[in-house]
Amino acid sequence: MSTTTLTTKRPFPALGERNYGSWADDMEAYLKTLDLWDVTDDPMAAPLPEDAMNLTTEERKEVRDWEKRKGQASGQIWLAVEDGQKVHVKEVKSDPAKMWLKLKEVHVQQKPGTRFNAYDALLGLRKLEGEDFTIDSLDNDLTSMALICALPAEYNNFVSSLLLLDSLDLSKLQSAFQNEESQRFTRGVDASPSLAMAAGSTSISSWKPVGVTMHTRKPESSSISWMKKSLTLNAF
Repeated sequence: MSTTTLTTKRPFPALGERNYGSWADDMEAYLKTLDLWDVTDDPMAAPLPEDAMNLTTEERKEVRDWEKRKGQASGQIWLAVEDGQKVHVKEVKSDPAKMWLKLKEVHVQQKPGTRFNAYDALLGLRKLEGEDFTIDSLDNDLTSMALICALPAEYNNFVSSLLLLDSLDLSKLQSAFQNEESQRFTRGVDASPSLAMAAGSTSISSWKPVGVTMHTRKPESSSISWMKKSLTLNAF
């Protein structure tokens, strides 16, 4: 593989204390434009000579190119973090894959501060003037969120389509789950247990998504206000 001429100026802010999410997306895209993402994301893709003690000319060139691109990726990551963040990757700055994982480990943690910020953002929501907002509507939204969050990664495209709905009304959501399950059955694709259980004809109240503790009370007429009155999202 040919090496890359690095002439593109980084078009996004360096990594600081509070911008890891956007930085990681931008940095991934940036490394891809420089043809350096594979050495960062998939170190197992490195060329493996048949005989490490007796490399052919072509194998020697492939190994040399790979190592050169590793150095380029490491340098780009190092230059894309603020000075205060470099301490986290100083010991592994010759390996872009280890640098990437270390930064993720540092910034994506399940610590009390992370949970506090998440709850603070939720509880900081305020009702707009004229907005129809009740405890039941909040229950509806949180239940819908729990159903969506329980889906495994292979349903990401389906989740993206759900977020295009005009609302996350529970009945609409269950209809969407039922349709997706039906489509997967028609195509001979196994549906996730989470999807099947949520889409089933039985009451959603009996369904418990992975990682979510739900407390329910009995239904009152046709209202969905019987849905859970508390959610503990273990993802926080």
